[in-house]
Amino acid sequence: MGIGQTNRPTLLLIAANAVLSIVIALQLVYPAQPNLAATAALPDSPSALPEFGDVTLSPPRMADLADMLGRPLFFVDRRLPEPRVETAPAAPPTPLRLKLEGVAITGESRVAVLRNLSNNQLLQLTEGMGHDGWTLDAVSSNGATFSRGEQVNELPLDPGSNGPRR
Repeated sequence: MGIGQTNRPTLLLIAANAVLSIVIALQLVYPAQPNLAATAALPDSPSALPEFGDVTLSPPRMADLADMLGRPLFFVDRRLPEPRVETAPAAPPTPLRLKLEGVAITGESRVAVLRNLSNNQLLQLTEGMGHDGWTLDAVSSNGATFSRGEQVNELPLDPGSNGPRR
């Protein structure tokens, strides 16, 4: 199989590779030099460049950005949406969790002895004192009256007790 027997496209590819190899070898041996006339036209000092001479770059003041901050880019109408104000429903008022255990009525004061049903503590309240938002309005020999705003709650003295003691 000699050169005479190879087909024509193969010979063309071999010739193209040879020419390309010679061009690359010449570029490596004799690198291209910049044009001396073009390099002479460029000034060497940074102050000679008119577009970058005395320009200093500084960020804008935040006060100048107030308008931009008030009109954000990523909203259709360029306005911040109003925050939703969700008002939680008012908690239901705590019921009166007291049981009247006894009363003490003297000439100067009226005292109600109460048991707190939440923690089983005994309380002594005089007229006008408050407990959990409820105010003791009146103490009588039969019971005590509490009020909170418009609500009025009357606690009767337990009928199982022996009655008032003197």
